[in-house]
Amino acid sequence: MDNLEQDSLDWAITHIGRFGDTDIFPVPFEYQAIRHAWPGIKDELAKTDLSTYQCRPFLRFCVPKPRGGYRVAVQLDPLDTLLFTAMVYEGAELIDKYRIALDKKVACSYRVQIDAKGQLFRPTNGWDDYRSKSQELAETEDYEYVLTADIADFYNQISHHRVRNALEAAGVSSDRARSVESFLMNLAGGQSRGIPVGPAGSILLAEACLADVDMFLLREGYVHTRYVDDFRIFCPSRARALQALHDLSEYLYTAHRLALQSSKTKPLHIDQFVQKELIDPERLEEQSRTDKIDDILHMLYEELEYGASIEIELAPEDVQEIVRENLVELFDASLRQEPLHLGLVRYLLRRATTLRTAVLREKVLDNLEVLAPVLRDCATYLLKTTQESHRRRVAEGLIDFAETSDLSFLPFVKLWTSHVLTYRPASECEDSIREVCRDAQDVLGIRPLALLARELGHLEWVRGQKESWQNNRPWDRRAIIWAARALSDDERGHWLNRVQGSGDLLDRAVATAARNV
Repeated sequence: MDNLEQDSLDWAITHIGRFGDTDIFPVPFEYQAIRHAWPGIKDELAKTDLSTYQCRPFLRFCVPKPRGGYRVAVQLDPLDTLLFTAMVYEGAELIDKYRIALDKKVACSYRVQIDAKGQLFRPTNGWDDYRSKSQELAETEDYEYVLTADIADFYNQISHHRVRNALEAAGVSSDRARSVESFLMNLAGGQSRGIPVGPAGSILLAEACLADVDMFLLREGYVHTRYVDDFRIFCPSRARALQALHDLSEYLYTAHRLALQSSKTKPLHIDQFVQKELIDPERLEEQSRTDKIDDILHMLYEELEYGASIEIELAPEDVQEIVRENLVELFDASLRQEPLHLGLVRYLLRRATTLRTAVLREKVLDNLEVLAPVLRDCATYLLKTTQESHRRRVAEGLIDFAETSDLSFLPFVKLWTSHVLTYRPASECEDSIREVCRDAQDVLGIRPLALLARELGHLEWVRGQKESWQNNRPWDRRAIIWAARALSDDERGHWLNRVQGSGDLLDRAVATAARNV
C-alpha cells in the first residue's frame, strides 16, 4: 500500500485554491464542490492505494505557440490533480536538495520554497538568476564561445522510468517512485514517455530528471547555467564548444534517450551571444519602461495603502494615468512584435488586471488571434476588469472571435471563449452565446451549455438532461449536476438525492455543493 498523508492533501487543495490546477486552463468549478465536501473527500483520497490507482478521464488540448505550432497540454481530473500534487509535494524538498545548490545558479528554474499557504516554488521562477549568471559569465573574459542548447519536445519525451530513477536518487522511497511512474504511465495510456504539461507537479518532476545532466556537465569540467531545458555552456574556444555539444548530445541520448533541437542549438561567439541574448536594444527599452512602471506602482501602493509613508510629487490619480499610458504604449509595441513577446505581454496583462484598469480592453478584443498564446491571461483580464455596463461589448467581441477567427476551430480557443461567455453572461447576447456553446459541443461536450443553463436559469434544459445524466462523459455529467441550481428547491432536492445515491465520489460532491452554492 502507498498512501498519502492527510496533511499533504490539505496542502494540495490549498495550493490549487491559490494557484489553480494549471497555468493554462480555466479552473474547473469542481474545486468549489470539493472544498464544500472536503473532509469526506480527503478521507477517501487518503485511503487510495497509489500503487494500483487508475487515473480518471482528463482533458487534452493543443495550445498555440508564438512562433507557430502547438504544445500539447493536459487538464487532469480534479481528484487526480489533488493526488498528483500531493505526491509531488511529499517529495519536493528531497528533489530540490538533489539538484545543484541554488546559490550556484546552475539549475535556475523553479526552486522549491514551500509554505503553509500552498506555495510550492519561490515567488520568482528563476529567469532572473539565469540571465544574471549568463551576464556574469559573459563579462569575465574567460570565455570566447557559448553553446546554447534546447532539448527537443522535452516534456513529451521524458521517460517515466527515468522519472522513477531520479526520484529514488533524490531519496524518495522506491514505493512512491514506482507509484509516480505508474501514475504517469496510466495517463499516457500505457506508453512509457511523457509527463503532463500544465500541472505544477510536472515542473518539479522535469527538474528532477535534468539534475543528473547538470551533474554530468559539471563533472566534465563545463561551466553552464540552465533554465528548464535551455542550456548555456560557456567555453574558452570554439573547439571546446563543439566538444560540449557532442558530450551533451551523447549523454542526453545515452542516459535519457533525449535529443537537442537543432534550430535552437548552436555555438555562438561571446560577442554574438551578448548581442543576441543579453543586449537587445528593443528589449532593453521595454525593460526600462517596465521598470519605470514597477517604480510608479510601488510609489502608488505605498501612498494609497500605507498612508503617505513616502512623498511623491504626483497625485495618485496622476500616477495612475501615467501607468495606464505606459501600459497602452507597451502593449501596442508588443502587438507589433513577431513573434509575440510572451513575457512582456503577460506582464502587461497581469499589471492591468491588478490595477483593474480597462485601458487594454479594446486592444485585447481586437487582437485575440494574435494573443491566442496568452489567451488565459486575456480571459482573466477581461473577466476581472469588465463592469456590468461593458459586459455586452466584451461578449460581442468574443462571439465575433469565436465565429470569424481562423483559429476558431481550436478546442483551446473554444474552451476559453465559452468560459468567459458563460461566466455571468450578457443577457442581451444570450442567443449568440448559446450558439457558441453549441458549436463547441463536438470538442467540449455539453459542459458549456450546462454552465450557461446554470447561470441563466434554463429550467427546461436541465430538466431535459435529468433522466439521462449518467449517460454523459464525466466532465459533462458533473456540469449537468452543477446546473441543478436552475431547478426549483423541491425539484432540485429530489433529483440530487438520487444523484448522491448513484454517482461516483466527485459526482456526489458536486451534487452536495449544488444544493447550496
